[in-house]
Amino acid sequence: MSVKALILNDMRLQWRYGIHAAYSVVILLYCLAFAFGGRMVPDWLVGALIYSDPSVLGYFFLGGVMLLEKGEGVRAALAVAPVSAQDYLLGKVVTLTTIALVAVLAMGLAKSGPVNWLVLLLAVALTSIFFVALGAVIALHFKTVNGYLLGSAGLLTPIILPAAAAFLGPMPPILGLVPTIAQPRLVLVSLGFGTASAVDIIFMLAVCAASATGAFLWARDRLASELGRK
Repeated sequence: MSVKALILNDMRLQWRYGIHAAYSVVILLYCLAFAFGGRMVPDWLVGALIYSDPSVLGYFFLGGVMLLEKGEGVRAALAVAPVSAQDYLLGKVVTLTTIALVAVLAMGLAKSGPVNWLVLLLAVALTSIFFVALGAVIALHFKTVNGYLLGSAGLLTPIILPAAAAFLGPMPPILGLVPTIAQPRLVLVSLGFGTASAVDIIFMLAVCAASATGAFLWARDRLASELGRK
């Protein structure tokens, strides 16, 4: 099965599970709040919502989709099909990251004030890849969707907790070495909250790219043991 076929199949499954519809409603409400709130909605709040919602949606949605697939026997079928762990994961990454980017595009257009689109979309894409891959690894340890949603939230908390440092006014550049600080900081800077030099932005993007790559390779190797091939 080709990567294109896997992507199309993932899109159909996500539609059937109601992910697109449910998420569209949430993003529509955010956009209406931004549009009517105007300048009363601070940039830091928009940034917090973009980071905690579209960026991290892959973590919860990916785990939910994987466990629903497991319950329906889809994963068992994939184990005997000519599908590599990398292609399986890539299909999930592409579809969920696309949803995140579309959501962020809508939210960015709805907010008041300028947006550095290049930095924002790069930051969200790299963050999405990181969390989708992380969700794939953690989902392997759960048997039900409810168990995953409850248990994985506790596992996510210490990982995402450092993100609070990104909301500091003058943030020490050294903190950009922590992926879950660099990710939200880039989102905030792209929306006009806080400042960062071009060097700092490039440095944080490199940190995000390295962490996303590392998480993807880790998830690929863990999935390979289940599907039986890389």
